[in-house]
Amino acid sequence: MRNLLKITQKLSKILFLSIFIVITSCSSNDKKAFNIIDEAKKLLLNITEEEAPLKKVESDKKKNEIAEKDIKITKEVEIEEGDTPLDEKKVQNELKASKKLKLKESKLIQRKKKEENLETQKEILQNNGIDEFKTISPKLKVGVLLPITGEHKEIGNLILKSLELALFQNDIEKIELIIKDTKADPKTTESIFNDLLKKDVKLFIGPLFSKSLVAIENRVREKNIRVFSLSNNTNLAKRGLWIFGIDPQQQIERILNFVILNQNKKIGLLLPDNPYGYLLYNTALKTMRRQNFEPTRVEFFKENINSQQDAAKKISKGFQNYEEFLKEIQENNEFVDSELEVKEKLIYDKPLDSILIAASGQALTILASQLQYSSVDPKKVIFVGISSWQDDSILQEPALKGGIFTTTSDLYQKEVSKIYSLAYGTEMPKIGMIAYDILSLMASSYREYGSVENNYLLNKNGYLGLRGLFRLNTSGVVERTFQIKKIMKSKFVTYQEAEGSFNN
Repeated sequence: MRNLLKITQKLSKILFLSIFIVITSCSSNDKKAFNIIDEAKKLLLNITEEEAPLKKVESDKKKNEIAEKDIKITKEVEIEEGDTPLDEKKVQNELKASKKLKLKESKLIQRKKKEENLETQKEILQNNGIDEFKTISPKLKVGVLLPITGEHKEIGNLILKSLELALFQNDIEKIELIIKDTKADPKTTESIFNDLLKKDVKLFIGPLFSKSLVAIENRVREKNIRVFSLSNNTNLAKRGLWIFGIDPQQQIERILNFVILNQNKKIGLLLPDNPYGYLLYNTALKTMRRQNFEPTRVEFFKENINSQQDAAKKISKGFQNYEEFLKEIQENNEFVDSELEVKEKLIYDKPLDSILIAASGQALTILASQLQYSSVDPKKVIFVGISSWQDDSILQEPALKGGIFTTTSDLYQKEVSKIYSLAYGTEMPKIGMIAYDILSLMASSYREYGSVENNYLLNKNGYLGLRGLFRLNTSGVVERTFQIKKIMKSKFVTYQEAEGSFNN
């Protein structure tokens, strides 16, 4: 962990760089400059039925004190001017003059935990002449389980920096983060988890990997324990244990529905030969069968070049004959009876009209290039994928030009990512954005309700964060909306925006 001096210097650097960007970009307009900074700290939006579709969560004050192993923040929240429609001077005079009123407030704060809902409490306050008030709440302890050392320390520390940035940008001074090094080891994770439970820690961010999550999942059944995991293994989801990693199954469903809606009926699947690939296959099968389709071809590949090339060749069977047929039609156009017959035959004879490639990085480029080499023309056959495609390393692959894939919305990432890069000298990782959203969600709930309870978190309309719109459900699954992106001119271009709300 960094010592207090280094953290202070770092946070000063963030503030300085943020102000520097603002001043240099719009030095003639102070109000606009501050709005840019404000925008970066108003990203988590709690959506309510009565309000506009998206209501930004605002923060007023920032104070940061980070110990060597734990990050602790304190703040006294008092009744502020403008909080009620009553006469402000009258309210202030009553607060100063009446110790009894303060005593009543104190009792109400203690009773808050026992009230069944927030509306009951508001009625009691109104009977005492106060419409709204802010509670002086105890600190909320949150255990952070990340690999700070060991093989996966790099990603663990990048996530930790995302949490530090969330601390800096959000009004969460009443939250105490207890950061622990799991070393990505299940036994270490279990030991740390049990130790924190003994210290009355009931909320957790992490762990990162499924194996570590398996080691602690049984304890989550205990009362009031809530784990916000960074894993994407939805098989481990359960009540009180939310899987915040981007679910590949939801992505497969989204991209296949998009492909079918665009009249692609001959769909091939290129999937990894492992449990992850089998999971995607089952999801694809269910998605397509709901619309009375079956995969036309399915091939599995292992994590080596020979297997990947072989799988691409097998799924390309018939494309060489198809291309020869097209060439023959062009050369002997006079023998064709009608243009309609040609179109019908072209559709009938084309082996596939789209291929889902569940791969990333080098494996993706190998599969795509082999498909093209095997006569699968990406201008005639759509190559589709999921968010693992969004890697700059694939942009120069000619076979992927025009390919489409699904990913979460990046509408609110720009400003926060810029500050992160300036502060830490590296890009903000996607998984770090998820951690940022989790902490912002906790802060929003605690700031508004004085706790982080299921009945506050399970908002059917959802929340908007750096990784787009999401909502938690009782089963532990985190539902998300996804946009469609297309590879054009060596760039990832938004092809279809993510939905702005959930359908049900």
